[in-house]
Amino acid sequence: MSVHNLDVAAGTSTMSAMSLADVRTPNGVEPARTAPASPSATRLRRRGWRDPRLAVGLVLVAVSTLVGARLLAAADDSVPVWVAAGPVRAGDDAAGAELVPGRVRLTDGAATSVYLGTDVAPVGIFDRDLAAGELVPAAALQPAGSGRRSDVPLSVEPGDAPVDLAAGDRVDVWVVPDPEAAPTRGRGAAQRVLGAVPVAVAGSADSLGAARRQVVVGVDGGATSLGDVLGTLGSGRVVLVRVGD
Repeated sequence: MSVHNLDVAAGTSTMSAMSLADVRTPNGVEPARTAPASPSATRLRRRGWRDPRLAVGLVLVAVSTLVGARLLAAADDSVPVWVAAGPVRAGDDAAGAELVPGRVRLTDGAATSVYLGTDVAPVGIFDRDLAAGELVPAAALQPAGSGRRSDVPLSVEPGDAPVDLAAGDRVDVWVVPDPEAAPTRGRGAAQRVLGAVPVAVAGSADSLGAARRQVVVGVDGGATSLGDVLGTLGSGRVVLVRVGD
């Protein structure tokens, strides 16, 4: 090997030694390499109760609840009335009857006068039978001192009573002289025997109109002589005319 080559080799060795010396600590230990810093994680911040969006949401919920309650109240057009919780018989005292508050939807405003409202205490004697769950008519209660009621049965010819006659209706009972029963005396004028008496049993109308209809009306025994009533009823044909309050 030539002297020139030895110098080059020596120089290379010297540079390598210097490079190693540059990256080593004075005690000869190579320092640890530092890893690149990772980016910090982004976390969602919890919004506090002072967030204006929370306040706006609460206001919207409160307003919608109030509006909904007012709409429901406006849509309820029913009125409170008394309802028979159990069967009621004619002659029962209202103080001992099972009556509970109920509601009926108004259709034409007539319910306030037809049915007994809960703003009126039920007092008196029932003049008709009521089934469980039936609304109490305002005219179903009579004063306690009006006298004991008697149920008078009537046999009505087809066509001599309203087809849709129902229990609770009030009727005038007329007697029309039957010319076939007394042809020699002629036909007299009709006579009203009972006025505005309640119908306790309406019977059923024959769809063919061939059978008589059995109707029961309530008569106040203290105000009417049953003997006179029954005698007059037997003198002719009975006709029932429904009347209003």
